[in-house]
Amino acid sequence: MKKGSIFRKLIASYFVFAVSAIVIVVGVSVISVILAVANSNPAFPVLLTDGDGNIQDIEGIQRLGGWVEELDEDYRVRSIYGEKKTETTQYTPEFLLEWTDQKSGNSAFHLYWQKKSQEEDSGYYLIYYPKEAFTITYNFNASSLLIMAPEIGRWAGLVMFALLLADMVCVSLYISRVIHRPLQNLISGMKRVEQGEERVELSMQTEREFVEIQKAFNRMTERLQEQKAENERMGRNRQRMLLELSHDIRTPIATIKSSAFALQEGMVAEENLKQYYNTIVLKADRVNQMSEDLFTMLKMESADYVIAFQNTDIAELARRVCAEYYEEIISAGFEFVIAIPENSIYVNGDEKLLARVIGNLLTNARKYNQTGREIQAGMMEEYGEVSLWVQDDGIPIGAELRDMMFAAFVRGESTRSTKGGTGLGLAIAKAVVEKHGGALSYQEGHGNRFEMRIPTVSFET
Repeated sequence: MKKGSIFRKLIASYFVFAVSAIVIVVGVSVISVILAVANSNPAFPVLLTDGDGNIQDIEGIQRLGGWVEELDEDYRVRSIYGEKKTETTQYTPEFLLEWTDQKSGNSAFHLYWQKKSQEEDSGYYLIYYPKEAFTITYNFNASSLLIMAPEIGRWAGLVMFALLLADMVCVSLYISRVIHRPLQNLISGMKRVEQGEERVELSMQTEREFVEIQKAFNRMTERLQEQKAENERMGRNRQRMLLELSHDIRTPIATIKSSAFALQEGMVAEENLKQYYNTIVLKADRVNQMSEDLFTMLKMESADYVIAFQNTDIAELARRVCAEYYEEIISAGFEFVIAIPENSIYVNGDEKLLARVIGNLLTNARKYNQTGREIQAGMMEEYGEVSLWVQDDGIPIGAELRDMMFAAFVRGESTRSTKGGTGLGLAIAKAVVEKHGGALSYQEGHGNRFEMRIPTVSFET
């Protein structure tokens, strides 16, 4: 199952880590500053009094050019601390409230007031600051604030380190789950294949890239299993071919040996010498034919065998092969009908091997058509491929042979006989056609029809 792209998840993981790191740094810094400000002493000059309301120090106020006025309970000026720069000696609550609400209005001074003490009628202090003496600015200096509050600074550093470490651990665990686990599954599957385990198949719910690798791995193991089964099948076929060949070759060799022994011992009458010599030649030819067929079959089954492909006019080739077999088929008592088009039809193939396929099909039709009187050879080009067929009007091949007729050493007769072929004709024909990217098939109709289809190529002379 696909869960998205791993590339996107890695980018998302990096983005989440970066954003979370920034949030941690900024958040801890802001909290540290707030705590530092809350625990720091104000640097703004203020009026300091004792518990009874007596002034302790106005040096900071005077330094700025301000002064302090002490009012009684009726808001009259009782005492002045510093140099007074206004002429007002009597105030009203309304005046003070209005001045404060308007932030000193258009006056040249900032005015602040506070009660002398907690007693109800203790009086008030008025604090004047010249406006030109200072301006209000806001400067953020976290280092100075943390220096002023070292405990908060150390705490902020530890918290920031812990949060960043936790962030790294979480992202690492996530990436481990996304990448490391699928890789471990792939490595484990490869080791199982290396150890010879069959039918290894991976199944995991992960990201798209790993799913594609998983599918490729499963296809690879499936093809390895198919190749192993094919190799075993080919091994069994080779073993059976050798057994069949040893059985088939035993009779002609025995005949050759006995004939040679009879000739050597002078046991053959003079008038029969020619017959014995002819028998030896025929049996030797049969052994040679079997060895050639076996060699050709082994070549076709070999993955290393490369066919010498070239542009071949298969229509001209079919006409030539039919002409070579014409006299043989007519002499066997058959009517030979040839329907090969006059125009050229080109395929990419090996001329000798294709000629052998056509010859094998014609020979097969002549040998095993025991009841019919006609053999046909035809060709037709359509849909980018050429169809060549050989058909006879004999009894259709029995159902018990149809599934195995293209296997090696299978003959059409019901019993084994040296009168038949090697049993490799159809097997070789099928292997050659498949090597050319085509197919050889059998069709039952009014007799037996073998048809091969091969892709055509455009070729101009």
